[in-house]
Amino acid sequence: MKKVLALTLVAVLLAGCGAAASVKTGLGHTISVEKSKDATAEAEGLAQVDTVMAAVTVDSSNKILGVVIDTAQVQINFDATGKITTNINEEKQTKVERGYDYGMKKASSIGKEWFEQIADLEKWMVGKTVDKITALKSPADDADLKSKVTISIGDYQKAVAEAVKNAR
Repeated sequence: MKKVLALTLVAVLLAGCGAAASVKTGLGHTISVEKSKDATAEAEGLAQVDTVMAAVTVDSSNKILGVVIDTAQVQINFDATGKITTNINEEKQTKVERGYDYGMKKASSIGKEWFEQIADLEKWMVGKTVDKITALKSPADDADLKSKVTISIGDYQKAVAEAVKNAR
């Protein structure tokens, strides 16, 4: 989240100083609750909200000059009576903020944590238009990405597309 805000501030400052008059900045997001589950007699329920956030800077032809992506994955457990069992006073971190604590590396076929994979996806997006970015069906379809990114990218593409659309 801090990285998204920092990119936005830098772009605004550059544009304000006249150093990058043709540079535009935009923010985009997606929100999903599809991973939520009802409680049963055997297992707690889960209310999960995944909010993907993207900040972009684009040039006058809408090519990506910089992009930052992060996800707030907020999970709240509850029992069969509806009582919340998660500590709601605990501060939540984004996937980037969690870093190695997110725990994807041990399950990753390429041995990379989520923040490492999203950084490689961001690098791949630089210099491309939103049409090129959204045309990619899977990282496995790109020679440069297939050994670096195994995460599903659909929500990241949507958030970046909205950010480019919102660029001012």
